[in-house]
Amino acid sequence: MTQVVSNRTGREKIITAEGENTEFSVEVKKQKNLLRVRSSIKLSKDHNFKDYYKIFLQAYESGGIAKEPWSLGTVGDTGEFEFSIDNISYDTLLFRLKIIDSSNFVKGYAEEIRPNVESSGKDKRSNDSEISNTLLPIRETDKISLPFAVEMSPDSKPILLVKSKLNLKEQFKHDIKTKVFIYTSVIKQILTIYLSDNNFKNCYEKKRFINKVISNTGTDPDLVEIPNYFDENNNINQEALDWIDNITSECLNNPVEFKGKKINYITVFEKYCREERFDEEDED
Repeated sequence: MTQVVSNRTGREKIITAEGENTEFSVEVKKQKNLLRVRSSIKLSKDHNFKDYYKIFLQAYESGGIAKEPWSLGTVGDTGEFEFSIDNISYDTLLFRLKIIDSSNFVKGYAEEIRPNVESSGKDKRSNDSEISNTLLPIRETDKISLPFAVEMSPDSKPILLVKSKLNLKEQFKHDIKTKVFIYTSVIKQILTIYLSDNNFKNCYEKKRFINKVISNTGTDPDLVEIPNYFDENNNINQEALDWIDNITSECLNNPVEFKGKKINYITVFEKYCREERFDEEDED
């Protein structure tokens, strides 16, 4: 779904929706090292766009790279188009659509268009990366000072950012201790923000993320009562803090496939920690 922009500048709104109101849709299919993009546009005449207005579609990542815009023709001559793109994250891919007049003024646009993902028998993600790809996409960046951080904004999927040139992305995928350290921190942080920050009160990604975390514990999300973060006196509710800790722990300790084996992240992490030995240095 598209985040509908305001009309403060006189720009028309373009709404991407299901059913009869659909004006624009975009579908993505993964093919080897490329992403195949198929778009379809049919603008409502209620906008009163001129037939000669040009239409452009741009692929981008929130807070990341942006590709050169593609031309979708003009308002009077548009329809279905196909493109291929590379070097952009499959999990954090977004699109923006713009309608431009002859003076290059934006007459209409839509932001944060989330593509439909076309399934493919050749595009099956491995079980050991399922949580990373569906619950929390990961992206390398040189824009953060700490080793890792979380990028969050209302109605956008949370993204795990790891500092580039530290090989953290590969360590996160293959090293259980790194995975548990990072996951423990970021899942708690995301849950805390979702429960405490009113900016995310009606965020549709909030429900998706929380339900996914609960599902990863092996529990039906509909059966779980989530406590309020603040009590009636507007103080932090200890029950909410305990719930965040417990649900994070259970999420990480539910059996998953990792490198062909069924394991529990927390159990294996604790075993590694107990078995690891360090030689004490001679203080003299």
